Amino acid sequence: MFTTPEEAQLAFYHAFEQNDLDAMMRVWDTSDDILCIHPMAPALHGHDAVTHGWREIFTGGVDMRISVEALQRYAQDDLVALIVNENIEVGSGKRVAPIVSTNIYRMGAHGWRMLTHHASPAPSAEIDHSNQALH
Repeated sequence: MFTTPEEAQLAFYHAFEQNDLDAMMRVWDTSDDILCIHPMAPALHGHDAVTHGWREIFTGGVDMRISVEALQRYAQDDLVALIVNENIEVGSGKRVAPIVSTNIYRMGAHGWRMLTHHASPAPSAEIDHSNQALH
């Protein structure tokens, strides 16, 4: 049982680095309202689809190290969103493009569990956002 969302998050990234499907799925809520979106991939809805998605990723057995930089924390009642930069090294030090992830956790009968993991390539530092407006 994870007593804080941050504890669940540490377990999530540890399972990710270790290619450990059982440990990964212990982090996730067991309900069918979970959602996982890997970079540039379609949304996976529900426990079976999320499990299958992680199984496919882990089948490759790629050795990776992930460092996580906290960007923002939002909390309300029994939900917490942790937004992070993921810096990933694959194999012998090859860096993957930085990823921005939103991880949402919910407190339930079995402690804090992941509801959503949405990962996207980080925008390039060279992008000029000064002319963009919200409509």
